[in-house]
Amino acid sequence: MVEDLKNRSDDPGEVTILDEVIDLEVYAKAGERPPLAKGYRIKINGDPYVISDPKVTGREILTLAGLLPVENYTLRLKILGNRPEKIGLDEEVNLRKRGVEKFKALPRDQTEG
Repeated sequence: MVEDLKNRSDDPGEVTILDEVIDLEVYAKAGERPPLAKGYRIKINGDPYVISDPKVTGREILTLAGLLPVENYTLRLKILGNRPEKIGLDEEVNLRKRGVEKFKALPRDQTEG
């Protein structure tokens, strides 16, 4: 799938904007940086969601997954080959960054935050 997308442009420096939804996990596993697209399929706790903006905050991700109130959850981002990293509610994540794979949200302890 990724090979097909790479061959759409004759100019290697040209930014390709795809008029489709792309799956970030596919690009992460292929080691490719996702192109600009109409939408990005992300996984939150194993469930797929589509978001149109490639830059999204932790708050927006939790809200998209219906995990409310967002302050009751800790969000972690899995980047291929790295340990999961904590994402703050107002921290921005660039979904076009190479290796962005999926998100995991866990309920906070009563002692956290």
